[in-house]
Amino acid sequence: MYRYLIIECKMNKRLDDEIIALFGEIIAYSHVVKTDHQAILYYDHEVDVSFEDVIINVMSDTLTDLRLYVSYRFQQQDEREHHIKEVQALLHMIDFSKYYYLDNKTLVRYFIHTLTSDMKKLFLGKFYTDAIMRETMNTYLSSNLNMTLASKKLYLHRNTLIQRLDKFYMVTGFDPRIFQDALLIYHLYQ
Repeated sequence: MYRYLIIECKMNKRLDDEIIALFGEIIAYSHVVKTDHQAILYYDHEVDVSFEDVIINVMSDTLTDLRLYVSYRFQQQDEREHHIKEVQALLHMIDFSKYYYLDNKTLVRYFIHTLTSDMKKLFLGKFYTDAIMRETMNTYLSSNLNMTLASKKLYLHRNTLIQRLDKFYMVTGFDPRIFQDALLIYHLYQ
């Protein structure tokens, strides 16, 4: 499983190595790609830390305006590399002062009224073209997140529906059983 962080410093200000070192105390990253105001930290393990709290603490300790994007997990490195390029393009469209912490859910909420098919493909991954998962999600959402009703409509055992919802969550990071995530999934499938 592959993951990454993008740490950005306010435009025209160089990102200090000490800031990257602070993140190195939290995660064991494999390597860093650094530009003038941005650093991408690559890592391949789960982290049981609130990155939102981390970025707030780092900004207050260093007195630096930062923005952090936290990726979800990827099965292959080439998926991660493609995702990085797409996310960097999206980050350029978002005013720096609007957010200090970003993830896929925040990006979908920000672009919810202007989601393109490329963005939907980026966030849904392999489930963008999966007709069975699309039908499962649409039926589950139209059943008001009621598993029993949705499994009846889909002619599935309830446990099979639970397994599909779990798989969707594991791949995309959006949990259809949580209302806020379900709303985002609804918009991604429209």
